[in-house]
Amino acid sequence: MITKKFKRLISFITIVLATFVASSCSIPFVPEVPPGSYSVEAAINVIANKYMLMDTGWINGFGDMELGEGRYATFDGVDGFLMVFRYDDFEQAKDAWNKITKKYGNPFKLKYLKINMGTYGVFTIRLENTDLYCWYKENWLFIVTGDKIERFVMDINNIYKTIKK
Repeated sequence: MITKKFKRLISFITIVLATFVASSCSIPFVPEVPPGSYSVEAAINVIANKYMLMDTGWINGFGDMELGEGRYATFDGVDGFLMVFRYDDFEQAKDAWNKITKKYGNPFKLKYLKINMGTYGVFTIRLENTDLYCWYKENWLFIVTGDKIERFVMDINNIYKTIKK
């Protein structure tokens, strides 16, 4: 009797772990953001110290979602876009992040991660042929879309972590 229950428990744990490993291809990280005194232009220009800035301009949303005024940037060697939004307060950044996670959130996708810790949130998902990484912290919202952008996302995070030290 105990052996049968134990085998079921082991089977259940194995299935849960296999599902977790198969679906957790994304990068979990605690996001770092620029200091509050930075403008969106400064936030992008700091990244341009590592990656050559190819193009930048003003945007007011992502896809068909209105997110407020921000900037996009493309960098040499990065197959994707960076979008940066700076808000007046934390709640606006969190609300914008929630809009994105509600529209694109699908836990049945192979690559999906959503973490909302209250003071920051990280969201990643694979959409068709592109990855979407989105995070908020303090009054900042960052969106990165593209293919094979994991290294770029981690570099952005490390750049801001270094600045905050």
